[in-house]
Amino acid sequence: MELKNLVQDWGGFEQLIKDMHDNGSVEVEHDVTLTGKSGATRQIDVLLRHHCPPYTYLTLIECKYWKHKVERANIDVLAASLADLNAAKGVFFTTVGYQQGAEIYAKSMGITIYVVRELTNEEWGLPGKIIDLYLHFLQPTLFKITPTISEVAHVLPAGAPAPRGLEISLYLGEGRPPSSNKIISKHKGKYKTLEDVIDFAAEESINQFIAKRLLINGGEECTRYFVNDLLVKFEDALIVQNRETFFKVSELRAKVGIKVIQSRILIDRSENYLYALAVHDCITNEVFSSSRHKKDSHAQWSSCSKSIERIDRAEAVQNGSIISVVIRGYFPREEMDGLIQTPMELLIESCDRM
Repeated sequence: MELKNLVQDWGGFEQLIKDMHDNGSVEVEHDVTLTGKSGATRQIDVLLRHHCPPYTYLTLIECKYWKHKVERANIDVLAASLADLNAAKGVFFTTVGYQQGAEIYAKSMGITIYVVRELTNEEWGLPGKIIDLYLHFLQPTLFKITPTISEVAHVLPAGAPAPRGLEISLYLGEGRPPSSNKIISKHKGKYKTLEDVIDFAAEESINQFIAKRLLINGGEECTRYFVNDLLVKFEDALIVQNRETFFKVSELRAKVGIKVIQSRILIDRSENYLYALAVHDCITNEVFSSSRHKKDSHAQWSSCSKSIERIDRAEAVQNGSIISVVIRGYFPREEMDGLIQTPMELLIESCDRM
């Protein structure tokens, strides 16, 4: 909840500051009137009693929910109350800020002055309070594999008939038999079998889609199918062995289907909090976050300044980004039966023109 909706008036602001300090280890009171050693009565917006037997320390907190900046005279009133009540610490909270004279005087008197405001995106942790991302689950399938075979040779037992044609039997999917098409040329350092080359073609089609960061239909949640015709050429032909037969493959043409499941991730990180605010120390320039989760009985404080120093904006995820997850294996190509096969290059061209 934003500060302007959380606090409606000065009384609500005082209650907020009281709640921020009610951590279970100190006694917190709101709107307290005490009599000082001078005999004068002093009204305190929020009073903290720190019990550390045999000692008790008082912290006086003034809260100003004003439209104008706090003046030096207001700090002077708190300084007088500190001396009259023998308090250990004086603190000021406002939402607007302080005049320069008030800041100088507060520093000289050891009074800490804070401004309460909304957390910035950096203080929330990038991309910010609102996380708005898109998720793509991608998986390929194979329609047609056409290797271009320039030569074939057979090593056969004496008297055995030579096989006809230049067909290669391909074994795709998990659990490939040991008789898969083994590559014995120099490419074997990269691909062990011809089936590995085909897997590469499918992965390359997926990578081409990911590289374009294409948002489908304005980001609606949907499942869409595309096809990509990919040509893999080999500067030096592959030498493929299948049992006693050897093939020379100069290129491989693959028609790859791509399934894209698109969903949106939209999270308001503040929705589980009663409040989450920044508290800026105007003396030291340090920034804290003060927040209270709906499940917690007390507020939590932490330093924002140190966490911001570690932020690398170039590496942080930006809202509107697409996170891609590739699913292993191939989906059944029958899923695309009866569907209009949209070439991926047409999708890319249409997005490039936008």
